[in-house]
Amino acid sequence: MKEKINAMTLTQLEARAREIDGMELSTLSTDELVAIDEERQYIRVRMAEMRLAAARVQEQRSRVAAGAGNPLGKAPAGEPEKKSYTSESAEYRSGFLKTLLGGAEFGHPLTAEERTAISYVATTTDETYGAKLLVSKTMANEIWTRMEEEHAILGDITMYRTGTILEIAVHTGIVQGDADAVDENEANDDEVNNFITVSLTGQDFSKHVNISYAMAKMAIDAFEPFLINEIAGRLGAKLAAYTFGKIASGYDSTNNAINTAAVKAVAYKDVAGLMALLKNAKGQAVFYARRNTIYNYLVGMVDTTGRPIFQPNAQAGQEGTLIGCPVKVEDAVGANEIYVGYPKNVVGNTIQDIMIESDRDIKKHVITHSGYARYDAKLIQPASFAKLTVKQS
Repeated sequence: MKEKINAMTLTQLEARAREIDGMELSTLSTDELVAIDEERQYIRVRMAEMRLAAARVQEQRSRVAAGAGNPLGKAPAGEPEKKSYTSESAEYRSGFLKTLLGGAEFGHPLTAEERTAISYVATTTDETYGAKLLVSKTMANEIWTRMEEEHAILGDITMYRTGTILEIAVHTGIVQGDADAVDENEANDDEVNNFITVSLTGQDFSKHVNISYAMAKMAIDAFEPFLINEIAGRLGAKLAAYTFGKIASGYDSTNNAINTAAVKAVAYKDVAGLMALLKNAKGQAVFYARRNTIYNYLVGMVDTTGRPIFQPNAQAGQEGTLIGCPVKVEDAVGANEIYVGYPKNVVGNTIQDIMIESDRDIKKHVITHSGYARYDAKLIQPASFAKLTVKQS
């Protein structure tokens, strides 16, 4: 794919980008959607590179035209050669953080190169998150990584960061033409499939952090991890709760919900019965519950001989295994509830990736930093999750 794109002209790339934007995504499989998204992202990178190269050539030609006796188009003596920047450039990232902290007014003056980097990215880049100042992809990725570490469900689901509304065609059944035994020289029935279209259009999420004018004088090296922790901590909690809310409202609650046989106790038979309800397997099934639910009801489970059923596990992100499935803490699950299912059947999509904006409140003398994302999630196979409720009376 990359070789083909590298061989295309800018006009061809622009035409292909328009073609992708006009595609009917509901007819594509999940793998095809991933491939299309990868192609879209690489086309954007190539277009940015080619436009930058064209701008440099034009600049060279302008220098040749304007500078007699300078046929090679080199910059005159004493004139520094212009440098290109992206939101990943060290000069841009430091300038971005200094700007968020109030710049020179709060003891963080921008260097000439940092100002140039911010101006260059703002006027030339194809990277756009809709903010006046772009969050570097490295910083956005660090926020996502922190959210996934703190909230297991966000790291387990099928996650896309497409930057656009996503529609997925879900195969729900075969009306006729499934594999079957047939007589010799007889054809099977023509296949007729049922599909539904799942649209991930997005919900706005935001988290703001107030820092006083005095705090704004903190060191840049301390400010970046502080901001990442604050934004990821609270934004992640909301995204996880929203995602699990989609599971809770989307699973087959009529057929895939049971209560424990005993009051305030979970037996092996309860867990086995819960697993028996699952369908549409995709990847590894996972148990999710609050920490107190796990340690009050699951960790102490034993079989008829008194041997522990729950197996502790030192692997990061999980408390142990039960019937061969990871058991993970998820605070978004309700009290005294245990969910098990195939998280890969939950699709998440980020329509607007992480962006950070800042503003001042001159009455309270604080600088407000707001983290924002537009995100959606959907359980596309309702029978792939089940819920066990621990009876309390």
